[in-house]
Formats: sequence, C-alpha cells, structure tokens
Amino acid sequence: MPLIRTEHWATRELHQFLQENKNITFKWGVTDCGLFAADAIKSFTGVDIAADFRGKYTTQIGAIKAFKTVAGGTTIADAAAHCAQKNGLTEHTHCLMAKRGDLVLLENAGQLIAGIVHLNGRAVVSVSEKGILSQPITTVKRSWSV
Repeated sequence: MPLIRTEHWATRELHQFLQENKNITFKWGVTDCGLFAADAIKSFTGVDIAADFRGKYTTQIGAIKAFKTVAGGTTIADAAAHCAQKNGLTEHTHCLMAKRGDLVLLENAGQLIAGIVHLNGRAVVSVSEKGILSQPITTVKRSWSV
C-alpha cells in the first residue's frame, strides 16, 4: 500500500523536520543518511520505511551486515531499494523526475548516499559529518516517489 502524505506535509511536517534537524550530524545507526531520509519521510507519512534496519547497527561494518541480512546487498542503494519496495514506493523511470519529499540516492564525494528532495524542489538534502548536506538535484542517481 502506498504511503499517504499528511494534508499539510510540506508546510508543516517536513518543514518542521528540516528546521528541527538543521544542526544534526552523521552518526551510524542514529542519524546516518538512510535513517535521516526515513525520518524525514516518517515526519509527513507516519510510516518508518527503515524499520527493518533501525536499531540493528552502530558502525559502518554493522550497517553493511544489516544491509546484507535484511536486503541481501551491502550498500545503501540495496537498503533504499528494499525500503522502497517494501513500502510501495515506485522508482522513477528517470531519476530527475523526483519531486519534493521523494526518496533519493545522490552522489556525494564519489559515493551514493540516501536523502530526500528539499522543499524547494531544486536540491536534495542528507546528513554528513559536518551537518546537513544540500546538493543540486542533478546529483540524484536513483529516486522513488513517496
């Protein structure tokens, strides 16, 4: 069953989530890129798309093991695809079709990380060791409609 966005998801829930988390930094199993994206989506749908992974790791090695156990792969792309499929999210035929609030995989420093499309629709946001990361939407490599 597809996820349902709340009535005022953009002006209330997602906006508030982004405001409340503007100073967070990356921490495996707590505020890593996958959980950041899942938490953002949960803020406006009430569904935790990363429930299968939550609480299962605290390190990068632990995350890879969780990805393998749960999703059958070893990358955030495998985990994101698992979460999307399990929660009825449709992958866009062309990744740049992603719209505000959609789940994305973006390229950052040569590797894929998870994030969401920002409310402005022109950028994607995720979390890094330095805080919130904002990149142009053109860095998206895969995307799913929420």
